[in-house]
Amino acid sequence: MVAADPYLLLAAIGAPFVAGLLTLALPRSATGTRVLLAVAGPVATLVLVAIHVTDEGVAAATEATGRLSWVPDLHLDVSFLADGLGVFFTVLVAGIGVLVVLYARAYFGADPEALARFYPTLGFFTTAMLGIVLADHMLLTVVFWELTSISSFFLIGWNREDEQAVKAALQAFVTTGLGGLALLGGILLIGDGTGLWRWSDLLAGASDIGSGRWTVIGFLLLFVGAAAKSAQWPLHSWLPGAMAAPTPVSAYLHSATMVKAGVFLLARLLPIFGILAVWAPVLVLVGTATMGLGAVMALRSDDLKRIFAYTTVGHLGLLVVVYGLGGYGTIHLDLTQIAAHALYKAPLFLLAGAVAVQYGITRLGQLHGFARGSGLQGTALTVGWLAAAYCLAAGPGTVGFLAKEAFLRDLIDAASTRPVLWLVTGVAVGAAACNVAIAVRLAGTVRGWRHVAVEADAPPPRDAPTGRWGAMLWIPALLLLGATFVGGALTTVWNAVLRPVEGGYGLPGLWDVATSPGWPLILSAAVFAGGAALGLSGRLRGHVDDPHDRLFPGVYLATLRGGFRAFHTVQTGHLRHYLVFVFGALLVCFVWAAFADPSLVDPPDLVSPWESPTGILLGLVVCATAIALPLVAERVVRVLVLGASGFGVVGLYLLYQAPDLALTQLMFEIISVILFLLVLRLLPRPDRRPRISRAPRLALAALIGLSVGWMTLQAGTTADRRSEEAATLGAFFESHSLEGSAATDGRGGEGRNVVNVILVDFRGFDTLGEITVLATAALGVWSLLPGRRRHEDDPEPLSGAEPVR
Repeated sequence: MVAADPYLLLAAIGAPFVAGLLTLALPRSATGTRVLLAVAGPVATLVLVAIHVTDEGVAAATEATGRLSWVPDLHLDVSFLADGLGVFFTVLVAGIGVLVVLYARAYFGADPEALARFYPTLGFFTTAMLGIVLADHMLLTVVFWELTSISSFFLIGWNREDEQAVKAALQAFVTTGLGGLALLGGILLIGDGTGLWRWSDLLAGASDIGSGRWTVIGFLLLFVGAAAKSAQWPLHSWLPGAMAAPTPVSAYLHSATMVKAGVFLLARLLPIFGILAVWAPVLVLVGTATMGLGAVMALRSDDLKRIFAYTTVGHLGLLVVVYGLGGYGTIHLDLTQIAAHALYKAPLFLLAGAVAVQYGITRLGQLHGFARGSGLQGTALTVGWLAAAYCLAAGPGTVGFLAKEAFLRDLIDAASTRPVLWLVTGVAVGAAACNVAIAVRLAGTVRGWRHVAVEADAPPPRDAPTGRWGAMLWIPALLLLGATFVGGALTTVWNAVLRPVEGGYGLPGLWDVATSPGWPLILSAAVFAGGAALGLSGRLRGHVDDPHDRLFPGVYLATLRGGFRAFHTVQTGHLRHYLVFVFGALLVCFVWAAFADPSLVDPPDLVSPWESPTGILLGLVVCATAIALPLVAERVVRVLVLGASGFGVVGLYLLYQAPDLALTQLMFEIISVILFLLVLRLLPRPDRRPRISRAPRLALAALIGLSVGWMTLQAGTTADRRSEEAATLGAFFESHSLEGSAATDGRGGEGRNVVNVILVDFRGFDTLGEITVLATAALGVWSLLPGRRRHEDDPEPLSGAEPVR
């Protein structure tokens, strides 16, 4: 089912960005209007997507939902894929985006400058994320992928005066940016190898892609891009560092958006590359390492946002394991895990920001006895903390519990035929126990249990004034927590909502294995028992630094130092050194080309040289002057010899009936000789050249000259290997300048001047580049010219000076 109007989805993607831009036009004092306008962006996205689904239905994964043609010859278009997976992530991104916009108003309080900066940047990021989940063209996915890196850089480095925040933003930008380059490389390999540039086409032709070497390399590059964005080991350290961002940013980026981009990509890739032999081992190994590391580091942390960041790392590792097991045919699109994580992780961050703003609490120990506070604010936050801790532990009656049961059952089924997966099962059980331990410590600290309190400080002040927007510090968190309890209780409703999405690829859903008794329930009981014991004990307590936190600073510093040394090693300042490097590389390319195509060394079909004695004479003049040029010592004589060589080329152009080229060359030679002579008088006389022996220079020059000459003869006389109808390049240009042929789909240059057609059509981009260079040079020269118009505010000329007439 193809949408009749793809502009609807384009509007849905761009609505948050447009709304954010419109907030810039409002005066700083219009805070209420600014909030309403900012929230209208994600609301419009939800409405437009709902209209699309109502009119067109949820598209199949193999059917593009909308397409706007751009450059068909280069396989470029703006196309969308609103299948079940894309619609699910759209609702997740836009729905939580609405709550984050409202929460930000209460978080930033009465600071109009902060809101004026925040909403446009948040809208920019939201649009980029929506573009990732709805794009069909793979290169369009890369564009939006990089836009999330750019916009998140501004959000993470929000506090521009905080050096640590700036460093964290740079680390996130570099890590995810390098992942984006890997993603681009993988897409180029897959697209070039298959000829398919859209996800829908790849999904439709997944059975024909094969498992060749380049397919495997392309998949591995795609996985690196996904792993960098979803903070997989060893590329995970940017996510805990990103906690320097404001809490609304942390809640949004690390629950429903940026870190989920890599998971979304893996869900998109599973039906395409899940059959590869490397799929399951790579994903399961990396995901298991990330899951275990995140759980242990979260248990050893004391900063609230850092605890939740590492639990996010651990859960992202679990999701990667989920999709890795999909390669064994056990788990497919486990969207329930993704929804469960977003529904409890966003509230945890929102509540952490609320107590930080209202009470100055940033560490777990400072929450000791928080439940003893009075008033609506303290009661609501206490309820939120206890409910969020229960959801973090994936207790019965929550969506997380059902998702955990389904994951454990499929993991056990896979381990029954692959015993090595029992190790993964052990890590998963241990990670879940760590989450339960964190939940026990969090709930116990809030309730004031002394035996679980962590570094309890003096009780903070209670019931700080909040203003009329203060309720928005806890209402969004309670709404999301309520959704996870409702979904856990009404499993039939939840199944009815997600089953069509999870089965969108013709794969079975999850709920038929989620709640049946067996080993998963036994392991869950062990998780709760072990986690509670670990949380009540004092083991693994105390902050410890992640050794990976030193990885990026070390690599960054080594890159700067290595780049400095490499630059000063290569950039010597001597022209001869540069020419040796350039010509040496050119010679290597010639040898490589001849090795790849041995026909290049075959003798060309030359015209008898005795047919044009004048041409031989002019050719000898050009060669003689070129050989004499490096032998002449005086600069002025060198310029004249160089001009003589150019004038000889003018004669050759006239001889072979190219008057336009001859005129151009003549004008160039006259101007260049004059300019050379004028510039020589300004140059210093001492000729400080590096001492390079004459023999190597002579050998290199001879090799380059012979190679270029030989390739020129080959290009001008050898039959064109891409077209059987033209024997030479000259004949090819002549036959295609005026009228086309079957080789060019009947298209020609429609010009009788062959040279002009070559410059405009066959070498159009080259000519455009030359025009750009000349225009840039003209601007530079113009800026240096004296006597430009004096501005009215320039000082008056000195007294006694004659005015310019």
